[in-house]
Amino acid sequence: MTGEIAASLNDTLITDQNTPGGYTLQQHSENATSLSKIAAQNWDFVVLQEQSQMPSFPPAQVEADVYPYAEILCDSIYTNDTCTNPMFFMTWGRENGDQDNCPYYEPLCTYEGMQLRLRESYIQMALDNDASVAPVGMVWRAIREDFPDIDLYSSDESHPSLAGTYLASCVFYTGFFHNSPVGAYIPDGLNETQALHMQEYASNIVFDSLDTWQIDTTHVHAYFIPDMPIGKSLYGYFSNESENAEICFWDFGDGSPVVQSPGQHETVEHVFPEPGWYQVCLTAWKGCENDTYCNSVHTDFFNSKEDVIQVPELIFDAQNQQLKFSSNLTNHRIWIYDSKGTLIGTEKLRGNTLGLSQYKGFIIITVPDANVKTLRVFVQ
Repeated sequence: MTGEIAASLNDTLITDQNTPGGYTLQQHSENATSLSKIAAQNWDFVVLQEQSQMPSFPPAQVEADVYPYAEILCDSIYTNDTCTNPMFFMTWGRENGDQDNCPYYEPLCTYEGMQLRLRESYIQMALDNDASVAPVGMVWRAIREDFPDIDLYSSDESHPSLAGTYLASCVFYTGFFHNSPVGAYIPDGLNETQALHMQEYASNIVFDSLDTWQIDTTHVHAYFIPDMPIGKSLYGYFSNESENAEICFWDFGDGSPVVQSPGQHETVEHVFPEPGWYQVCLTAWKGCENDTYCNSVHTDFFNSKEDVIQVPELIFDAQNQQLKFSSNLTNHRIWIYDSKGTLIGTEKLRGNTLGLSQYKGFIIITVPDANVKTLRVFVQ
C-alpha cells in the first residue's frame, strides 16, 4: 500500500520483506532469510518491527529481550551498507490494552499505557542504533482521539483494519520520501474524508517532531560563485556557497588533482595552466548524500599592459567582502539588485574598491554604461 501511495505521487518504492507472523527481533537476527534479504542490495531503508507486545513490557525486560537483538540487526544492516537507514516501526497499542499481561504490569491494562511504553521503547532503539522511527503509533493515537468514528482495528482488537493499514502506509511514505501524502491514492473501500484526515495527520506528526523520530530531511545543495580576474593572471577564485555540506571536492577541469575543502562558505584559489575555457565542478557531501554543480569559466592572460587597461574590470573580493574595479571604471555607477531582481542600491565607483558589507546574501551587480559582465555574488 505504501508503494501505491508513492506511485500516485510520482515516487518509486522498491520493496522486499520477511514477515512471519509473531516473529521477534531475536528470531529475525537468527533467521537466514531475514539476514540474506538485508544483504541482498544497498537499501535506502530497512524497517524493523518487534513482536507487537514485547516493546511494551517492563523496561528491564525490554532491555534484556529486545534491545540486544535490535542492535544485532542494525549492525548487520550497517555492515552491508553504511548508508542504509534502519527505521523502527513504532506500532500501536491494542484497542483495549494487553489484557493477558495486565495482571503482571499495570501500564498494559489500558491502550494509553501500552502505547506510551511502545513509544518509549522504539525511540530508545532508534537512539541506541543511530536509526529513525516511523511513528505509526503516535499518528494512530491522534486519529483515535480526534476521529473515534474511524475504526483502525480488525475484529481481534490488535491487527489493523484497512483504515489502520492505510494510516501506517501514509506514515511510512512520509518518513521515506520526506514528502506529504496529502492528495495520494486512496484504496477502494476507504472513506475519502477519513483518508484525508489520515494523510494530514501522518504528515503533520512526522514533520512536527523530526528530531524525536531522528528523521533528517535536510538535503545537500552544491553551488559556487566564480571570480575570474580579467586579463591579469591565470588565477581563479571560487566562493563555495553550498548548503548543508559537510565536505566538498573540486574538479577544475584542467587535469589537476581533485581538491578537498571544508563544507561551505570558503573561497578556494586555483591557478589554471593556460588561458581558455574550463568546466569547474563542485561535489558537496552530507553523510552519504551528494550533489554536484558545474559551471564553465574562462581565464585570460594578456601579455601587454595596454591590453589590460583597455578591458574594464569588476571583481568581487570574497575574503574582504568588497568590490575591486579597474581605474577606467572610476566615476561609473553600479546598480545592485537582490536575488529576485529588485533594485536595492546604487553606488558611484571612486578610487579602486567599494565595501559591500551593507548588503547581505546573494546580490547582482551591473554597470549599465560600461562593457562589464554582470556579477552575481554572495555577501556574508
